[in-house]
Amino acid sequence: RAIEAAGAKDEEDGGGRLIGHAYCRYFADLMGGQFLAAPTRYALSPAVGEGTPRHYDFGAFGAERKASVERLYASFNEAGDALASEAARRAVVEEVLLAYRHNVAVYTEEGAVWSGALRGAANLAGGVARAKLQMPRAAAPSEAAA
Repeated sequence: RAIEAAGAKDEEDGGGRLIGHAYCRYFADLMGGQFLAAPTRYALSPAVGEGTPRHYDFGAFGAERKASVERLYASFNEAGDALASEAARRAVVEEVLLAYRHNVAVYTEEGAVWSGALRGAANLAGGVARAKLQMPRAAAPSEAAA
C-alpha cells in the first residue's frame, strides 16, 4: 500500500518518492540478501535444488558487488538530482524512512519473529547436518502416507 500511495503522489506532483522504495528494497537485498543465500539453502535442503533460492542470486551484478553498488548509488543520486525541487528530494528521503519503518514492522510482528526464528534455526541446523553427513531428508508424514 505504501508503494501504491507513493506512486499515486508521484503521479500527482511529478515527484520521485518511488526512488525511496527502490533504494530501500534493492540496497537491502544487495547488501543483506547475499548473506542469507547459504543459510536459506541449508534450511530448505534438500527440498530445493542446486542454485535455489534464486532470489538471492544477483548474477554478475552480485559477483562485482562493489562496482555494482557504486553504479547503483550513482544512479540513485542522478535520479534524485533530476527532481525539480529540494522539496521533492526531501519527499524521497521521507519515503526511504517510511519504507524502512515498514520493513521493521514486518520483521517485528509480535510472536512471529521468535517462533519463526526458532523454526528457521532448527531447519538451518538440520540442513547443515544433512549436508555435512550427506543424509537424505526424512519424508514428512503427508509424504509417507502418499
